[in-house]
Amino acid sequence: MKTVKQYLASDFEAVTGLIKEHLDPNEVLVNEKSYELFIAGGKKIRPTFTLLVGKLGEDDKFPDVLRASASLELIHMSSLVHDDIIDNSELRRGKSTVYYEHGYLQAVNTGNYLLSTSLSLVSTIEHHGLHESFSKAIREIIDGELFQLDHQFNAHQTMDDYYRKIYRKTALLIELSIKMGAYASNVDQKTLAVLLDYGYHIGMSFQIVDDCLDFIGNEETLGKPKFSDLENGHYTLPVLILRDEDPDFRRQLESFDGGKAQLDGLIDALLHSDAIDQAIAVSNSHIRKALEAIEGIEEPIRAYLQEIAEKLSNRLN
Repeated sequence: MKTVKQYLASDFEAVTGLIKEHLDPNEVLVNEKSYELFIAGGKKIRPTFTLLVGKLGEDDKFPDVLRASASLELIHMSSLVHDDIIDNSELRRGKSTVYYEHGYLQAVNTGNYLLSTSLSLVSTIEHHGLHESFSKAIREIIDGELFQLDHQFNAHQTMDDYYRKIYRKTALLIELSIKMGAYASNVDQKTLAVLLDYGYHIGMSFQIVDDCLDFIGNEETLGKPKFSDLENGHYTLPVLILRDEDPDFRRQLESFDGGKAQLDGLIDALLHSDAIDQAIAVSNSHIRKALEAIEGIEEPIRAYLQEIAEKLSNRLN
């Protein structure tokens, strides 16, 4: 059996062509930086879901699925550019961020350009539910970025705050990717509901793993410096778990203002605790629920959704 990458190879060629067509560099810097972001790569996980789900629907609607897939990759890229502004990040996928290299205004314009290009790609798809879901998701993603900004260095945020944050940051876009593929190809509502359950759990697991990799991954894989979430005051699941278990760590976190000595102390405490293992267990629970949700999905799509889930869960190994 082919891998999911092999199965979708020709479809991704078409998606890449659409994106290149809409981001073709010219003399305007924002176009050039947007194109470079796309070429730099990434997991392309969101358009993968759109393409797979689209294959469960009507064949003659697949050109719309391709446009929806390209649009999802662009909106994801836009969110990364804006994240780099919030986090004051120097590197993204091993290269200088637009924000670091060209400043605040250029980064904002690049993110907005990617977002507007994404909107242009889906504007010709005739499905009210698709456009309604798309616009609502964009609003929620922006709300999530503002929510994340408001909670920087907030040692008293709740676990619910964290889960709301990662839902908007990651799971929401995966759910949207599934909806876009389903709506563009007229997948039935019962199948869509099952797939959305899968997408929610995959998205939550994906972000929790990313949050753990910030402590135990390598920078080449991460595409950004290690410990950057903690350094920037974004308290992820391992941090919140240890905060609730260790009064000394909680006091350190409450006084943390981004200083190097304080940061080193927090990292040392985390790496010598089992908080990361506990967070990984939560991620694995989401993977199990995702796999249970798709038991009735037809082959080979079910097998490819399983493959994705297993690959995501193995990123820590």
